[in-house]
Amino acid sequence: MEGQNMKTSDFLCKTKDWRRGYALLLGLLITVVIGMIIYFKLMYGAVYEIGSGKSDINPPWRQWHNMQGRIYRNEIGSPDEYQPALTRPLQVQAKTVQGDKEQGQIIVVILPDGSVKGSWNGAFNINKDVDFQVIMCRFKGLVDPQQIYSDEEGKDPTKLFFIAKGHFMILETNNKSGRVRKLEGDTYARGWMDVNYVIDGELIITSDNKNFYRYKWQGEATEADPFLLNETVDPASFLKSLP
Repeated sequence: MEGQNMKTSDFLCKTKDWRRGYALLLGLLITVVIGMIIYFKLMYGAVYEIGSGKSDINPPWRQWHNMQGRIYRNEIGSPDEYQPALTRPLQVQAKTVQGDKEQGQIIVVILPDGSVKGSWNGAFNINKDVDFQVIMCRFKGLVDPQQIYSDEEGKDPTKLFFIAKGHFMILETNNKSGRVRKLEGDTYARGWMDVNYVIDGELIITSDNKNFYRYKWQGEATEADPFLLNETVDPASFLKSLP
């Protein structure tokens, strides 16, 4: 009888150990799943709301993330023959607008190797009480010939897509309260260049891939000024150098 009790006790101990191990494994699995959910939420962010009220399921941070994998696999090539040729350095400078308000200016340089760089600069009102002063905003990226332009009228494979990522720093001044604070985060510049080298672009700044400001810009790319081929592109200095 005593031996049977010992066997029963051993069985109960093993059962408790098994249950404890199962609980620990289940807890670890739940932790991993929650971690993955948080990671993908931070990486992909919320659905990107565009000005018309429609949703863009491919926000710039998602495009940028996907591009990194394709760069690693060497899947990004040169423009096709029916797309704009990159035979010389190109530059485009344009005013960035939000709705009907001009809010800063952007310069983008596209090099023959497909690399892209540029910056954004400006001081402007967000509303009657809040001012923005862009202290720093630079970005770098690549053209991506495999992206196909599409809108309500259909697809247009002749347009050349590019996207760049960088960092911004802005001073926000509340004129009503006198409060000044520094805003920082990621900036994305992307656009489509047609065969006439006219670019329709966007500049998006965000601190969390959820809340963001979105600016539109348009301009014609022309041969780049040698001044812009330096490592950094400062719109304020460049615009002052113009006649």
